[in-house]
Amino acid sequence: MRVKSETKRQTILDIATRAFIEQGFNNTSMSEIASRVGGSKSTLYNYFSSKEEIFSAVMASSAKTDIAEAFESLDPKKDIETTLNQFGRNYLSSVLSSGLMAIWRMAISESERSDIGRLFYAEGPQKGWKRLSHYLSKKSDEGILRSSDSWVCAMHLKGLIEAELFLVAALGVDTAPDAKRIEAAVSRAITVFLLAYRVETSRP
Repeated sequence: MRVKSETKRQTILDIATRAFIEQGFNNTSMSEIASRVGGSKSTLYNYFSSKEEIFSAVMASSAKTDIAEAFESLDPKKDIETTLNQFGRNYLSSVLSSGLMAIWRMAISESERSDIGRLFYAEGPQKGWKRLSHYLSKKSDEGILRSSDSWVCAMHLKGLIEAELFLVAALGVDTAPDAKRIEAAVSRAITVFLLAYRVETSRP
């Protein structure tokens, strides 16, 4: 029986990530990944049953290392405006990075031919936005936000945060917004979101 190593598995994922980004999903074969890893395809199959499974693991790994910080910054004990601005900056900085953007494009491109799109959504976006939805639900329970469908609320926030910069980056129109532009775009998005959802406090 072959012994699996977590270090070896992560090495495979790191190498596969680079191969996918450089060549695309279609042009990257199991043989190519095995060659880059420096072993045989049988070693690769000991860890992953298919290229799709490797790509799914790459997406999950990328979500944990690159986007996790954004969703972990949703501290229910802190002021909501400060928290959402920090979340938005961390999130946009992550998703606009060249590596994650390349993975997102591959998932979209392959979604009509395979389950890659569904796997990408399940391993990355869905988990993160559920976490945001839970955070917003708590804020609604506390009377800070209006009572609403927390998932719809989360999707409205997502749309506002991505509105200015995500599409132009995905289409290659503007691929490298700096931290100052990201901060300004997020600040505007959070202002609009809170105008729509925050409960108005009575003034004396």
